[in-house]
Amino acid sequence: MDRSSQAAFDVYWRCVRERLEHDFDRRLAQFFDAIPAADQSVVRDVLRGGKRLRGCVVILMNEALGGSPGAAFTRALAVECVQAASLIHDDFVDGDTSRRDRAATWTVLGPRRAVLLGDLMFATALSRAAELGREDGVVMARAIATMAAGAFQEPLATSDPARDAGPLAARLYPRLVHLKTGVLFGAAAQLGALAAEVSAPVAAHAFAYGACIGEAYQIADDLQDWLAAPPTAAQCPLLAPAVWHFCADGEAAERFGVPTPEHAERLRPLLRNRMEAAIGHRLQRAVAAADLLASGPHVGLLRAAPYAIVRAMARGGP
Repeated sequence: MDRSSQAAFDVYWRCVRERLEHDFDRRLAQFFDAIPAADQSVVRDVLRGGKRLRGCVVILMNEALGGSPGAAFTRALAVECVQAASLIHDDFVDGDTSRRDRAATWTVLGPRRAVLLGDLMFATALSRAAELGREDGVVMARAIATMAAGAFQEPLATSDPARDAGPLAARLYPRLVHLKTGVLFGAAAQLGALAAEVSAPVAAHAFAYGACIGEAYQIADDLQDWLAAPPTAAQCPLLAPAVWHFCADGEAAERFGVPTPEHAERLRPLLRNRMEAAIGHRLQRAVAAADLLASGPHVGLLRAAPYAIVRAMARGGP
């Protein structure tokens, strides 16, 4: 992807991010009208500071398909609420105490109120999407349910190797990256298409476009987290699905289960190369999907967005 196209998307993303921040601030009280005004500041704090990449995908897809800009903002806010809610739950489950250089929500509100806040944000996003139309509600409900399925299946640091062993383990990693991240990016693109009132086949192409971006994003995130330095013993259970998937034809085939740090370190060059190839493959698929979706000035942005979004991940977090 040429630098001028990526620079154009970076400019577009910054502009859309500013528009989303302004619109979210203006609409938040109405969006969360079921909770007292005094408690809405908690939601505002949780949403503050995100990159708005998923919201930007909603806006870009809507505009690329000829939709009215105003039709996409409620959908973008709903998507960003789902993302923020998932991070609240993830931080608590994983025991992470910080997020975006701030204290994790569960350490501030306490575990119970943090989990309930995440539930509230999921439910509100789903309710607002359903108000826009049946298909919007279905897309949002499917995204939330699918993300929960991915979180439930993801290995933890305390994973039991015996439970996770077996030939099917090699299929787990691509499933996880789709469930955890691909689906919400896909839903963002599909909601943008629905805002433009396109046909069902076009909306399905939009989902495929977003899902490829999300999968590439998650693999790049995993690559950065796991392979920047030799894997630790705590990382090995989380690394295992990627090892099973990408290295099962090599040294990792000698055993299914959680690799030792020594084993993971021997596999690190092979794993890095194959994960980078998997990222590139998904980015190419996203660009191919973009070419099926739009023409005119926005097609260049659609083609540049996958590469720029993955690059944005490398600059720090979701």
